Amino acid sequence: MKHSLHASLSFDYQGKSFALQSLINIKNIVTHEDFYRSVYLQLAQEHNIDQYSYQLEVMMDQNIHFSDAKGCAEGCIDNQSLNLDLLRKNYEQVLCLERIEIVSLKYLNSSEMTQSVKQALIEAYQLGKTSSQNPV
Repeated sequence: MKHSLHASLSFDYQGKSFALQSLINIKNIVTHEDFYRSVYLQLAQEHNIDQYSYQLEVMMDQNIHFSDAKGCAEGCIDNQSLNLDLLRKNYEQVLCLERIEIVSLKYLNSSEMTQSVKQALIEAYQLGKTSSQNPV
């Protein structure tokens, strides 16, 4: 996966110890309103924990530890804690760059893609995104 991180947590339930871990695909859940709940539910699903059980509640009382950041998640983990705001910002930048690359390949040759043209495309993308979220 291009943009991923590992999530893990440990807990005890009914006399058993559980150590869960999962590879999180950022693209699939970064825009979810409750990102951390999505991570807990992915961990539960991958480890056959019923999503309507007390075991899930016990599991969700534990802190998730993050590691092995790849792609846009690099630099977003400090002491096994995730900076979600930074992750979302980095992911938006990646999306922006991917989309302007599509446009630039379609309309510009490589010599025309200067830093100022790239910056203009980035600003146009951001303005378009802002105006579509805030219609007049």
